[in-house]
Amino acid sequence: MTQFTDLDMLYDYEKDAAAAATGYMTLATRAHHANLRDIYLRLANEATNAHSKVSKLITQSGGIA
Repeated sequence: MTQFTDLDMLYDYEKDAAAAATGYMTLATRAHHANLRDIYLRLANEATNAHSKVSKLITQSGGIA
């Protein structure tokens, strides 16, 4: 059985946050309704903020973000 470290999990979370930000931004560009576009942009911003925070945690834990 594989043992995952905290750093492994941070890398996985970083990947997921980056993918979410990309996906939400793509959806925002495809949305025709302004309200829906604003929601997707807020979600993309939140995912970007999460990515930034986890990147800092990776660096503090000795990894390369």
